[in-house]
Amino acid sequence: MILEAKNVRKEFGNTLALDEAYVMLKSGEVTALVGENGAGKSTLLKAIAGVHDMDKGEILIDGKQVEISNMNDAYKNGISIVFQESTINPFISISENIFIDRLHEYSKPLKGMNWKRIIKDAQEILDSMESGIDATVDIRSLNLGQWKLIEVARALSYNPKVLLLDESTAFLNHNETRSFITSVKKLREDGLAIGYVSHHMQEIYELADRITVMRDGRFIVEMDRDEVTQEKLEAAMVGRSIGEKLYPPRRETPATEVVMRVNDLCVEHQLKNATFDLRRGEILGIGGLKESGGDAIINAIYGAVPIQSGSVTLENETYSSTRPVDSLARNVSLLPGERTLEGLITNFSIADNIIMSAGPRKGLLRDRKKEKELVSKYVSQVKIKTDNPNNPASSLSGGNMQKVVIGKCLATDPRVLLLNNPTRGIDISARQEIYTLIRGLANDGLSIILLTEDLLELLGMSDRILITRNFAISKIFDENNDLKEEDIIGYIV
Repeated sequence: MILEAKNVRKEFGNTLALDEAYVMLKSGEVTALVGENGAGKSTLLKAIAGVHDMDKGEILIDGKQVEISNMNDAYKNGISIVFQESTINPFISISENIFIDRLHEYSKPLKGMNWKRIIKDAQEILDSMESGIDATVDIRSLNLGQWKLIEVARALSYNPKVLLLDESTAFLNHNETRSFITSVKKLREDGLAIGYVSHHMQEIYELADRITVMRDGRFIVEMDRDEVTQEKLEAAMVGRSIGEKLYPPRRETPATEVVMRVNDLCVEHQLKNATFDLRRGEILGIGGLKESGGDAIINAIYGAVPIQSGSVTLENETYSSTRPVDSLARNVSLLPGERTLEGLITNFSIADNIIMSAGPRKGLLRDRKKEKELVSKYVSQVKIKTDNPNNPASSLSGGNMQKVVIGKCLATDPRVLLLNNPTRGIDISARQEIYTLIRGLANDGLSIILLTEDLLELLGMSDRILITRNFAISKIFDENNDLKEEDIIGYIV
């Protein structure tokens, strides 16, 4: 089976999201769609799946045009999609999540739900993809990777021939991602045609049989995996080669002045006896599996979780507990891990998001002139791509949304900046810009803690590296000279 989407055009108001876009999906193959944020990858998948109406274009299955104007049309034509954002309801069972819109098929008047049948059908799908998930367990006991596999099972419950996966690993840790990729490989072996969007290039290289590059909503080139090189792919994606300049040079001389001391920090059920220093003008990287202790460190410092015991000293001022508002008063700022849930109010303007935590005032009133100056400063410094800062944040690509959150943090004039996976779900060009910005801030004297689950990012950006495992610090590397993944992986798992 071959699916082709040809000459697809889609406009959202004055924004042209797709223009003559094209992709071909074949049975038993993974076709990766790659490109910068805003290139149109997700929009194209959603057009194929009937989430968005096409303004122009056609979809062909084995050479025959099919009409898809909604998701039901897509299901009837054997097309299912799994979205980047989680659609799991944690308050109902695994089986109900899989058959969420067809529960009436499993119930009868006066008899209620046929639990035996729905669990059996759900288990058969989960087993077919070798998920390792028991359909009878409490869904709240599962991790995010297993939740994503349940969403894939929901898509498979429609018996599709085409499966579209949109940034499905964006919020998964290393182990969760490995399980997910194993299931995708199994689905390919079963003959599905898979469209796969991801900014994680190592996943693309591992999974893809063919790669379709998009830029500015348009089809650029299709390449077989065997002919792809990093330089060729980057040049197609961004119109130039990124080369070896993804990570800016680290500081030549180690930072020595201690700005923050963390001593025997404990967070109930999350962190045990963490002790380390943060120095002025350095990037201290924190690596480890999700919820192994790194999140607890930065959340405790910021006041997002209570400190059970231990202390944090910022330039000789000690505090054992705090709230986020107190941290902002101390010029400690946090970039959270999920920008659309924790970092932004997406229907607010770009400008309002930037000044949200640091709006200048004249007495009790807002200082509109200084607000405008502040917004202009950080739109320029962070390189937010917008023609009007009064546009809603939701109008931006993922990379530019992240830049707005960074701008909001910097507007508070921080002494310490806490970064939680700052480039998650962001394309390589936007990553390069953010890395350059972060390094520049450190060079200017800002002290930065960088929590990341991306090992290459950890190695490329950190001056020193702290590893967490089982709620404790397992290793501190006081120098990052030619460290490699194999040097630190043993302290992570």
